[in-house]
Amino acid sequence: MRGIMHRRGCAGATLVRMQATVSDSLSAQPPRRLNLREFAQRGAALQGSVAVSDLPRLAASLHADAAQLRQLQVHWSLQGMLRPQPGGGEHALVRLHVRGALPMTCQRCLQAAQQDIDDEAMLRLVDDEPEIDAEELESVEEAFCARHPVDVLELIEDQLILALPLVPMHAACPQPLARPHEAAQDAAAAASPFAVLAALRGKPD
Repeated sequence: MRGIMHRRGCAGATLVRMQATVSDSLSAQPPRRLNLREFAQRGAALQGSVAVSDLPRLAASLHADAAQLRQLQVHWSLQGMLRPQPGGGEHALVRLHVRGALPMTCQRCLQAAQQDIDDEAMLRLVDDEPEIDAEELESVEEAFCARHPVDVLELIEDQLILALPLVPMHAACPQPLARPHEAAQDAAAAASPFAVLAALRGKPD
């Protein structure tokens, strides 16, 4: 279901009731098995940083070698909460926030172009994935099946990948680009026999 529905618009959750937040402090590593529904019911919070080298699917999209990937860090936070429903009861929600500066290949000059990622998603926890109808497509929240414990590291990686630009480019490339007709003219001149003759004449005896 991730990536199919809208992921933005978390500011609309004004009716959300947060319990006295139970902070699980800075997490050295995201938990690999977390019960999100229990996490939301406790109003718990987690945050931390992770090396991009630990996110292989994300790393494959970046303009960086292995040493650089180990140095790159992304920051994340997870906040659980409950929202009252009009007919009674409460909806369990989890807000995921990711941010980091990631080098991608500029599609204009093919050099590294830093992309500043700052993205957030509000996950509405459900027991079964709903059908994709007009209401779900227009929702500012993403229905997320939480029947089983979740790998938070994978959740973070998914959100970062979804936040990457489809066509990364510099606002202004650091090196001027050769124009196609100029490159063609240079190639033609290099292949010309007159250019070879001129070069030979310029050589000392």
